[in-house]
Amino acid sequence: MGFFRNHIAPDVGYNSGPGHNSKSLSFLIISSVLINGFVISADNLTPRGVPLSRAALYDPQKNFSCLDGSKLIPFSFVNDDYCDCKDGSDEPGTSACSRGSFYCLNAGHISAYISSSRVNDGVCDCCDGSDEVGTLTCSNTCEEMGRAAREEAERQTKLAKEGFQKRLEMISKGKSFRKEKEEERTRLDADRQIAESVKNEKLQLKEQVEQPEKEALEKYRLIQEEKQKQEDEQEKAQSENEAETLFNLLDSNGDDKITLDEIKVRQTFDKNKDGVVDEAEAMFFLNMNEEMSKEEFLKSGWLLVKPFFMMEQGMFKPPESGGGQAGSEDYEDDLEKLDDIQNEQQDSAKPDVPGVEPGELEDEEEEEGEEEHDADTDPEPVVDTDPKYDEETQALIDQANKAREEYNEADRNLRESVRKLEEVNELLNLDFGDDDRFAQMHGECYDYEDKEYIYTLCPFKSATQKIRSGGDVNLGKWNAWSGPENDKYTSMLYDRGQSCWNGPQRSAKVGLRCGLDNRLIGVAEPSRCEYQFEFETPASCQKPEASQSHDEL
Repeated sequence: MGFFRNHIAPDVGYNSGPGHNSKSLSFLIISSVLINGFVISADNLTPRGVPLSRAALYDPQKNFSCLDGSKLIPFSFVNDDYCDCKDGSDEPGTSACSRGSFYCLNAGHISAYISSSRVNDGVCDCCDGSDEVGTLTCSNTCEEMGRAAREEAERQTKLAKEGFQKRLEMISKGKSFRKEKEEERTRLDADRQIAESVKNEKLQLKEQVEQPEKEALEKYRLIQEEKQKQEDEQEKAQSENEAETLFNLLDSNGDDKITLDEIKVRQTFDKNKDGVVDEAEAMFFLNMNEEMSKEEFLKSGWLLVKPFFMMEQGMFKPPESGGGQAGSEDYEDDLEKLDDIQNEQQDSAKPDVPGVEPGELEDEEEEEGEEEHDADTDPEPVVDTDPKYDEETQALIDQANKAREEYNEADRNLRESVRKLEEVNELLNLDFGDDDRFAQMHGECYDYEDKEYIYTLCPFKSATQKIRSGGDVNLGKWNAWSGPENDKYTSMLYDRGQSCWNGPQRSAKVGLRCGLDNRLIGVAEPSRCEYQFEFETPASCQKPEASQSHDEL
């Protein structure tokens, strides 16, 4: 190429006679066609590696201006295997310039540019083989590749067309879904207002009937307390009389105290039945002392000796006005009576108040997972059946119980209305896309299976992984759309999943792309505890654009 640069190409600005110019130009064109590899077309001549769209920039009748405007060179310097322009534009058909590019016409397929460094490198980069002219023979695969590309383009066009049509259907269903939920919200809010009004009415009625019930129960309680008090006093007097009778029986010398000798002489206190009351046995009945005063005996000592007297038939005479002798009772019954007496002494008298004042008791145990009740919900009334209330009091209790049941039912209805309304509001606050096209996926779940796991995606809810030989693993709960700012609906984020061993909480991103059906097509774990789901849906199909020519890039 250097030969032509030194001996053929005229100097820039060379000016000779008209005849000489004509001959030189003709010779230059012929030389350029032979050496620079011009492609001859009906409209123009272009050097090798230059598309027809740039033919005007490579006019062989003019000096060549580097496309970056940095230099003007003779046209013979184009494709002479020497890089004259910084941008490599003078060597579109050679590998001389590292920054240059070569144009593959690729007739029958898609035209393309490749780096100039790949020209004549022994590798066929252009499907028409034009990048390796003179070095090796490349098979022209453009027709075959073009046919496959056209088939794929047709498939993609059909997919886009059908998918977008289904997207429009999903948009229509999404809008209908939102409209239905908004109507449901309006209806539920009206139901809530009615339920709240009913609850307030039942509350007023309950409070009205509870007041006379409370007064009646208070009156009944006072009567029962007085009755119980009298019974307690009678029992206490009887007990004291019985204790004094026992003391007088044991105090044989009448000195107002019981001694060891007075205990020893009575076979009643022979605990081990050996025929003798020894000192240890006697001291037991005297609280481990040698004697016991009357006051101490009446307070506690008689509880120790009474059962043994009652064991001996006819030995014990309870206080009776007529002085008659009482019959004996079984030993077990005697001990039971002793326990009763001890309990009476240890505990202060407690009035037995029949019935339960409304609103005082609440269930302390609830079934696991049972919905919590509001604090103002009354418990079911508990009525003591012994003793019975008088008819008037019982009627007031029944009326109040009915009012409480009606109020509780009204309260449950209100809470149920509020719960349903909150669910609908939460649903309407979800972002189903700018046109609600993803709403149809709510409430659905999609599976993907591989050799070890079954993955499940429930859009707007959760992502899980089920081990075939074990249980479920929570990979994350719905968080938000996570695509780029200008196209956020291309990716979903699920996070706050089950924690990995010595690692972070699991999370999953879901990439969405156009497909004719909603389906989960793949799952991977590119990073530890971070999962990538691939999901196809018509909701991600874009409106097909008008076809464009692919002759040039």
